Parts: sequence; structure tokens; C-alpha cells
Amino acid sequence: MTTEIKRIQVLEIEIKIKTPAGAAGVENMRGRILANDFQVLHERAFERNFVFDTPEGMLKTRKCLLRLRKKGNTNTVTFKRPLEKPFSRDDIAYKIKQETEVEVSDFEGMENIFSGLGYEVFFIYEKYREEFQKGDVKVMLDETPMGTFIEIEGPDEAINRTAHELGYNKNDYITDNYLSLFRKAGGAGHMRF
Repeated sequence: MTTEIKRIQVLEIEIKIKTPAGAAGVENMRGRILANDFQVLHERAFERNFVFDTPEGMLKTRKCLLRLRKKGNTNTVTFKRPLEKPFSRDDIAYKIKQETEVEVSDFEGMENIFSGLGYEVFFIYEKYREEFQKGDVKVMLDETPMGTFIEIEGPDEAINRTAHELGYNKNDYITDNYLSLFRKAGGAGHMRF
């Protein structure tokens, strides 16, 4: 029996932007994205994300992320870490990480493996996500319990161009992850609907 393993390793450059919440805000943003010639890459789907770390917070200290995601019938393990050689720009306005992603067949089995290795789930976050693409740029429309966000991922110049096309600029950029945003908004525990 042969098993196909999908592994993706990339340099991830992205930003988030908080957008108007509610059904009208989501539909307005979706319309703006489509009006700028983006194509739907993945239809809107519910995601549950488990973020792992050691009890001592070793990964957080190293600015790394270990995540197990369930989206429909797809389970993905993601590991993000800082670049070995950071960019030497004065005005970095982007979140830049080395990202490795692998699809796994058994969500609970993978969770048990992480637990056996000494990792604990320290944050669970849920969202509805729809993904769009145009050329080398992806836009993700995320509906979360704390509001609606877009993530723009791609080369930095393309991020700036896309943000401008959607009515935003560098002053709107957010580089925090959902855990940081949730905690800054006063959230405790997990971010669930």
C-alpha cells in the first residue's frame, strides 16, 4: 500500500487587516475581493485550530508555532519558525516566517503523538475561512469570534498593491497572530464560537 504525503515548505509573508464585521461587512469585503479579479480558491469552510507548546512555553520563547488544523476532511500540521537570517529592512510591516505544512490523515492520532512528545494544547481557535487567489497573491477572508479579518499573503509589493486595491494601506496592517489579537482584546481561554 502506498501513502501519498503532501508537504509544503515556503517562506510565508503575510499581513492581517481588520475589516467591518457582520454579514454585510463580510459580503462587502467578498465583493471587493472578487471585483479585483481574485478567483475563489477554496469555498467558505469552518476551521478548528489547535496550537501546541510545552508546559514551559518553549516554542513561544523561540517564536515558533506548532498547529494542528481540521478543515472539513483535511487535517494539516503546520510548523512556523523565524527566518535564520532576518530581512535587513528598516520598515518591515509584514509577518515573515519559514513555514512547513504536512497533511495528516488522523487528527486525534496526531494530537496523541504531540501529547506523547510533551506538547499540550494551549490555545484553540475557530474561524470560517474563504480563500481567493490572483497570480502569486492569496487573500483569506476570516470570520472569527472577535471579528472579521483579511489576510493577504504573497510578495511584499503584491501585498501592498492588493491592500491598496481593497482600500487599505500600511497603517492598517496587523502582524499579530490570532492568539495575540484575542489576548489583546481581553479574551481568555480559547477563541470559539
